[in-house]
Amino acid sequence: MNWINRGICLGTFLVSLGFAQSTAGPAYLKQATISQTAQTIHITADSPRPLQQTLDALHLKYGWAVDYEDPQYISQLDLIESPVSHSKVPSGGSFSVEFPAAAQDEEKTLRLLVDAYNHSKNPGQFELQRSPQGTFDVVGTAAHDEKGAIAQQQPLFDVPVTLATEERTVSATMDLIFQAIAEQRHKVVHLGVSPRTILDHTTVKIGGTKIAARELLRQCFIASHHNLYWQLLFNPESKDYYLNVHATR
Repeated sequence: MNWINRGICLGTFLVSLGFAQSTAGPAYLKQATISQTAQTIHITADSPRPLQQTLDALHLKYGWAVDYEDPQYISQLDLIESPVSHSKVPSGGSFSVEFPAAAQDEEKTLRLLVDAYNHSKNPGQFELQRSPQGTFDVVGTAAHDEKGAIAQQQPLFDVPVTLATEERTVSATMDLIFQAIAEQRHKVVHLGVSPRTILDHTTVKIGGTKIAARELLRQCFIASHHNLYWQLLFNPESKDYYLNVHATR
């Protein structure tokens, strides 16, 4: 079965996950704002996913391509209904962070950002992970459970995947990774917004035994010789995930 659902209606996807991020409520910002006062950078986000929106702002300002992964939002404490799509979206809102403007250090800044977010009232708890290649992932590791308590979660891309080392397109490789995730965690990952020309026409040769899905996906992107990063979004309505893939210079 092809777990990359190429027949997905991207219009519905954008309303339920992407478009809702900027229009689910009148107070939400289309994108985070960045300002500088003296030697301090100020970032203000306001979105159902303000941490993701802040990472987008850092990408625009500094070129930092940070992978982002939602936790599962299953509690009503972490959800609201979008007045636009009338679907459930994370109950995020306003979030602000500041840091010194001089001598930017990506890892220190990201750790400060994630720590500030985890001390805010916004949904989900996250951790910063550094990959063997030196890139960074912001991974959702906890959220409210059905009883209203903060519960640790196993991130979806922690799933160990065994993949034969063969030449395949990037999309075919992703398809096999998603299939392995679905077999083990019973969660479908749909491919959302992505550079389809790159994914469908670039050949890579990767594989391994019991390697975290996250690492296999990263190896796949590196082998493509394109600068790609991902944002994994949980859909509270379907309880599935949507993977957005972005290309950067």
